[in-house]
Amino acid sequence: MALYKVITYPDPVLLRKAEPVSSISSRERILVQDMIDTMHAEHGVGLAANQIGISKRVFVVSIDGVRGKELAYFNPEIISRKGRLREHEGCLSIPGIHEPVKRYEKVTLRAMDLDGKTVKVEAQGLLSRIIQHEVDHLNGALFVHRLGWWKRRRVFKNLKSDFQ
Repeated sequence: MALYKVITYPDPVLLRKAEPVSSISSRERILVQDMIDTMHAEHGVGLAANQIGISKRVFVVSIDGVRGKELAYFNPEIISRKGRLREHEGCLSIPGIHEPVKRYEKVTLRAMDLDGKTVKVEAQGLLSRIIQHEVDHLNGALFVHRLGWWKRRRVFKNLKSDFQ
């Protein structure tokens, strides 16, 4: 078990699109286990690889925090979206910031699982929100990028003052 340090804004790795994973080997399985351990240690419900400084298209999720029930997805792609919700969201990479964010109520995800098989996942509620949040990470976007212009400007201004 290796625990990683969660990368925080303004680290540029968070703003770059992660690279696809070509195959699932023991290295990727170890990475997933380390990501799961890190996510639990940080009390998160999801974690993308670039949040620990690894530019690979993989994320893990644990809706209920129960060990052994976590999910891992490689090269995820949201292929359908339905409905809209606006709920508060936070992020391990932007500690202390929680804002209401518009997301789709339901999504369908296509990805590879730990066995390298292509899977489709229909998600709603919290799982849908986590999937959208983590796919955004892998595409180089943070949840604060989804805020309205004025609120986004205020949040980034506050974040910049924290780092000066």
